[in-house]
Amino acid sequence: MRHISLTSTEGFTLVEAAISIGILVTLMASAFSLVFDMSSFLRDYDDDVTVQTEGQRAASRFLEVLRESGRVTIGGVTYPRVVSGGAELQFRVLQDLDGNGYAFDAATGALEWSPKVFTIKTDGSGSLGVYDGATPVHALGRHVTGLEFSTIQENAALHLREVRMQFEARKPTGKGHDAVYGVDTSVHLRN
Repeated sequence: MRHISLTSTEGFTLVEAAISIGILVTLMASAFSLVFDMSSFLRDYDDDVTVQTEGQRAASRFLEVLRESGRVTIGGVTYPRVVSGGAELQFRVLQDLDGNGYAFDAATGALEWSPKVFTIKTDGSGSLGVYDGATPVHALGRHVTGLEFSTIQENAALHLREVRMQFEARKPTGKGHDAVYGVDTSVHLRN
């Protein structure tokens, strides 16, 4: 005959429960550490992507704007011209001044240039834009620092119709370093 035990062996002892809680806390701490590290990595990655995108966007828009321009001398001043120690570029654009539907004089065939002088420069917050005097007319990009323009007058190695732009797209990451993307591009004007 068999004896039936009246004692119960179901459940956890206090020691077993304490060990289980300790293991659970260790696993949760590891998981939180992993999530924090991944979040930090993704923020840094996002900052890098942001400055690369802004740098490429600013360069692309710069090329777009200057393709509407050309090399011209008006009143003894040749445009485009670099001013403010290389930090600004002044230029003129073609414009239909006589209303014939084209940006050249129907009688003489001469190109017609806008009387306005536009300037590409950055503002105090690092936004790059096209200005008509002090009025911004077209945004080109953000996070721009160290902007420098050059033409054949500043760099004899450039082509007569070439305009070069160099800058850094720079954004603080909050970790004591900046995300940086360097841009060095040039455009050949149409005439």
